[in-house]
Amino acid sequence: MPKVVYDVGAWRLTEDGRIYRHGKLRFANGDMYDGEWVDGKRQGRGTFVYADGSRFTGEMVENLFHGFGSLVVADKQHPFTGEWIKGSTYEGYFVHGKKHGKGLIVYGEGGSYDGEFQDNVFSGRGIRCYKNGDRYDGEWRHGEWWGTGEWRGVDGASYTGEFQSGRFHHSGAHVFAHNLGTYDGAYRSGLQHGKGKRVFADISTYDGEWIENVMHGNGVWTTAAFTYIGDFAHGWPHGHGLYTFVNGDVYEGPTRQGYFYGHGKYTYKDGSWYDGEYTATTLVHAKARPAPDGLKHGRGTRQWVNGNAYEGTWANDVMDGRGVLQSKLVAKNYSLRMEYDGEFKGGLQTGQGTLRVWNPRGERIEFPAGSGNWYGGKGTCTYVGMFLRGEFHGHGELMTCDGRRYVGEWQRGKRHGLGTADLIPVSEVGDEERMHIKGCNALYRIAKYEGMHCQDHRHGVGTAYFSNGDGIEGEFKLGHIDGVATYIYTSGKRRRGTWKMGARVSWASDEEQAKWNVLEKTLRRRRRSSIQDDVDYQSLVPQV
Repeated sequence: MPKVVYDVGAWRLTEDGRIYRHGKLRFANGDMYDGEWVDGKRQGRGTFVYADGSRFTGEMVENLFHGFGSLVVADKQHPFTGEWIKGSTYEGYFVHGKKHGKGLIVYGEGGSYDGEFQDNVFSGRGIRCYKNGDRYDGEWRHGEWWGTGEWRGVDGASYTGEFQSGRFHHSGAHVFAHNLGTYDGAYRSGLQHGKGKRVFADISTYDGEWIENVMHGNGVWTTAAFTYIGDFAHGWPHGHGLYTFVNGDVYEGPTRQGYFYGHGKYTYKDGSWYDGEYTATTLVHAKARPAPDGLKHGRGTRQWVNGNAYEGTWANDVMDGRGVLQSKLVAKNYSLRMEYDGEFKGGLQTGQGTLRVWNPRGERIEFPAGSGNWYGGKGTCTYVGMFLRGEFHGHGELMTCDGRRYVGEWQRGKRHGLGTADLIPVSEVGDEERMHIKGCNALYRIAKYEGMHCQDHRHGVGTAYFSNGDGIEGEFKLGHIDGVATYIYTSGKRRRGTWKMGARVSWASDEEQAKWNVLEKTLRRRRRSSIQDDVDYQSLVPQV
């Protein structure tokens, strides 16, 4: 303002030749002005009191607040709701009736602003304290946070960086409330967008690209369990990536929604690996849709450090479907190559398959392991047939490395049910001494058996053929003929007798034998004519 050259209280003269006179005027609407006037206008120092109780004290130019002054805005009642609205107090500079320049405003409801104004709005540098305890110290434009600044929340959150339109924008460092971690990087319109590093509450971190607060693009995710380097989409690993687990395992390949999905390679810390598919699906409206779960599904190859290998199909992380498993038949004195080619279910051989073990040196081996069945001889032990949970089960054929053979039914790895067995090793066929149980002049060995088995024993109705060509037909018990049976000579002659656990007790009398011969002829005729399909065999047997 112009320098005062003369002041007598009621009026004063400034160096520009203006005379400022003091006067008081009450307006028709109830407002009142008490201060200086120039040429009929409010100009100079004065106090303007509004009818509602608001008050301005300070400098004026041509009826407008201009220069330094204070403005107290009274409380007001909302015209529609009737609610009382707290006023405010401003002390600072005005230009042409508007807050402009440096000033301090304190709100009646709580909070304040201390800084620069332009055209009545915050603009420039200033500190805003909000009634809830939050605080912003930085640059403003159009009444909003704009430029560089620092925001601190009463809940412990803070942000230091750049702002635009009242939101985090471009670049800044954010500390989240309640110890929920930090973010340092790019922002757009208040959201994490661009390159940035996030530290989460559990101390896991993500350093990479973001789109609207979501991990999206290329990045590095480090947790207590693993580090992932690769592509992200919608907040999860999605695309190609590399997982390195804290236990030393590594996965490289495609991912989907945070899971392994597609064709990838998983290398275990011991050096073994899996190279294959992770392609779980589910049916939606009769169509297969991806259902990622991180487990092995589809075709793949698994290699173990002990040399075992599997190539085939998988489901739910285990061998399932058709495949080939290379392994070892291991005991104290041998380690032999073994191969299974067939069906799997739930990680175990189940269904149709072929199991082979190679015995090139003719070791005495137990096959299958734990069965109690031992074989010796150079060659291959081969089983072709049905399996259930890793054991022979159902119909199958076993050819051993020494030439013995069994074709028939199995139950949980044991011969069980109807079957035919060749019982003398090939190397012993033709050796007269070995054709007997205890050398020459002893009982002949059983060379072949056709009939029922129970838990690896000849048990039930069957026929055994001895090494000399004779046979015996009847009931077997725990491997031995037991009860009434028919001895069959190589000449074709048949003779009935009674045996006790393999030892003959007696022969049938001539009369009993004659009855039996008639009965056998009758039975044969009935079978040939198919008159009776089911004969009560025991009821027709003469008791000896």
